[in-house]
Amino acid sequence: MVTRKLFLLINILSLLLVLQACSSDIQPNINELESVVVSKGVIAHRLKNMSEVPIDSYIEGVTTRVGTDETTAILKVLPDDNYHEALSVVVEEMKYYPKDILLSDLDNVYFGGKIQTDRSQFTAGFFIPNKRDIYLFSMVSDDSNNDALLILAETFHHEFSSILMRKYRFDMIGFMAYNGTDFEYWHDEERILTSTHTGNYTSGPLWDEGLLRYYSQTSPENDYNSYVEMVFSNSKRMSEYCSTNERIKNKYEHVKAFYLKISADFQPVFDQVTCGDNEQPVKKAL
Repeated sequence: MVTRKLFLLINILSLLLVLQACSSDIQPNINELESVVVSKGVIAHRLKNMSEVPIDSYIEGVTTRVGTDETTAILKVLPDDNYHEALSVVVEEMKYYPKDILLSDLDNVYFGGKIQTDRSQFTAGFFIPNKRDIYLFSMVSDDSNNDALLILAETFHHEFSSILMRKYRFDMIGFMAYNGTDFEYWHDEERILTSTHTGNYTSGPLWDEGLLRYYSQTSPENDYNSYVEMVFSNSKRMSEYCSTNERIKNKYEHVKAFYLKISADFQPVFDQVTCGDNEQPVKKAL
């Protein structure tokens, strides 16, 4: 019995040493990536517990972990390998932004795994109004079929676009003017959780109205966000959409003009999108 217990303890100790070695091996890489972020005028933070997450409209009223009555471990913390992966993605996405924009308009990026509550378990990220901080949760989906890295990249651009929208005064009325007269936004983000749809991208009447994602119908801001994230993260799809739908092309051009007004250095991003080069006929707005 003693021998068996000793053998078990030795195995556990060996496993801990292996895990520690793996963590030690990746730590220099994490430090290097954090230094790259700092060189751009931004600070990266790994969230350790829920007390570091601001309580705002996204997580207001949250008290217990999903499926339990527990008030502990609300935040799933990113392990070293996941944090390293998330940092790598954000460092790559930052390359699309002029350095002066990062210096003036983004202060902190906070990384977490997942907010484990009924209301916020699907929250991939948010920004704090009147601040230049973004919060990203890269383990929001437990579905291995989802491209978590693409979602993370999209979320970074999505949230940063809200910061830029407020500072540089995006013409939302002009953007909305390209929608059809029969469409109205929900102005309710939680409604998407009970909406019946398949996938993330729209089709049929919503696509005809110029909406890219089902989530876009929750508010004008999320509609605008969806254009920015697709331009930066999926230029091929954006090219296909704006080449075949006049409303989408007009809304894309509106977003493009806004970003180029912020900085002409955004031009290479929009050079990746080619509207009108698709052989399919453009669906005219009615």
